[in-house]
Amino acid sequence: MIRVLTSGAMSAADKNTIAGGIPSLVLMERAALSVLKVIRECELDTSNVCVLCGTGNNAADGVAIARLLIEEGDNADLYLLGDEARYSPEMKQQLEIIANYDVFTVKRFNPEEYTLIIDALFGTGLKREISGDYEKTIEKVNQSGTPVVSVDIPSGLSGDTGEILGTAVFADITVTFQYPKQGQLIVNGPAVCGDLFVENIGIFPYADPDDSGCFILTEEDLETLPARDEAGNKGTFGKLLVIAGNSEICGAAYLSAAAALSTGIGMVKIFSSRENRTALSVRIPEALITSYGENTSDLEKLESDLEWADAVLIGPGIGTDDFSKELLKRFLKLNSKPAVLDADALNIMAASPDLWESIKFDCTITPHIGEMSRLTGLSPEQIKADPLKAAGSVSAEHKVVCILKDHVTVTVYPSGLAFINTSGCSALASAGSGDVLAGMTAGMITRYRGTNLPLAAMAVYRHGIAGEQAAEEYGSEAATSADLLDYIN
Repeated sequence: MIRVLTSGAMSAADKNTIAGGIPSLVLMERAALSVLKVIRECELDTSNVCVLCGTGNNAADGVAIARLLIEEGDNADLYLLGDEARYSPEMKQQLEIIANYDVFTVKRFNPEEYTLIIDALFGTGLKREISGDYEKTIEKVNQSGTPVVSVDIPSGLSGDTGEILGTAVFADITVTFQYPKQGQLIVNGPAVCGDLFVENIGIFPYADPDDSGCFILTEEDLETLPARDEAGNKGTFGKLLVIAGNSEICGAAYLSAAAALSTGIGMVKIFSSRENRTALSVRIPEALITSYGENTSDLEKLESDLEWADAVLIGPGIGTDDFSKELLKRFLKLNSKPAVLDADALNIMAASPDLWESIKFDCTITPHIGEMSRLTGLSPEQIKADPLKAAGSVSAEHKVVCILKDHVTVTVYPSGLAFINTSGCSALASAGSGDVLAGMTAGMITRYRGTNLPLAAMAVYRHGIAGEQAAEEYGSEAATSADLLDYIN
């Protein structure tokens, strides 16, 4: 897992490192060297570079990068914006150092004249909206088509929320230091940052006993999942009950149950409308099936199925009619097993918020933005503007794990522990993709029950990888949710 920091936490870590004996100029030199390393690795044309500098330490990093480029024989001009009286001490020192080199300070910036632009105007601490000459310069950069490398964070992007503060540099590459920042990963962050590189410059590990932490997962984290017991049996690997699919919707039950089986569980039983029985028997013969009609007396079958299961998924395609409401109410009353609530289960909860009080089991919810809006009363725009806050509020209030699905999905635990997902692509924006994720989440909770791992966040990450692989095979536009099933590994 890779720690993700807010701009304030990053500033505290930086100050702690300096207080611990590593001078600011040493960290600055390491930062400049790391940017140059990425530029070389990406084989960018550095024959004629312009470094855009503001007045703070981010600008000082930029001046140091210009010096290193000149030392290696490249041309690097400086374009300085802002009041000299506001220069940080490090910026003044870097300008004194580079005065010993053959450097040109441009008075009029024309981005088309350069092969590369290095953006060192503002760092992660920016809070105000950009205006004036800074705004005009950024607009020139964005319209030029000249490749851009941003130092630490694209100027104008909030390091905390991913909000664009009036305007922002749209970078091709962003080189950030030691830890990724929240704002780089959510809302506008991914689009503004371009390719994000995280470089170690020797800042001390961040530790705050009052902070549960925000993280991103890597493929190495999936390797921590327990290996399959070769002496195990279908009971060993867990039994999942999938309550999904009404008389008009069969696909949701199929996709969620098939996805769950693909995570390695031993058995799945589908509790679904009797109209779906034949289709499910054909599409997923591995599954046990309990079917019901329109008579609520059929719901008596639910109690024995819950006793059979190790975990439960409820909601995909069950509908929101009176029968479905009774089904959910009965489930909430009877269930004591870990469960995932998805789709229509959440829509029913939104219409009857008193049902939250019935949850007495480990619960994970998987709302998309529309469902989250119904659950919270917040507008989609409010949720999208701060998904970590929205998911965190619901998680803390109802003591549930909240997977908030969007182009960047976040997972927040009741403790405050949060994960920002970095896998996936537009192939996942397809009908049924959420059913696959719900099945994968429930499957992993079933398969790896008893482990102290962030299984919900890991399911989201695996789902994203499956989407990437399906898109590589079929193309992002042609890949379907059923195609994901072949890539759950």
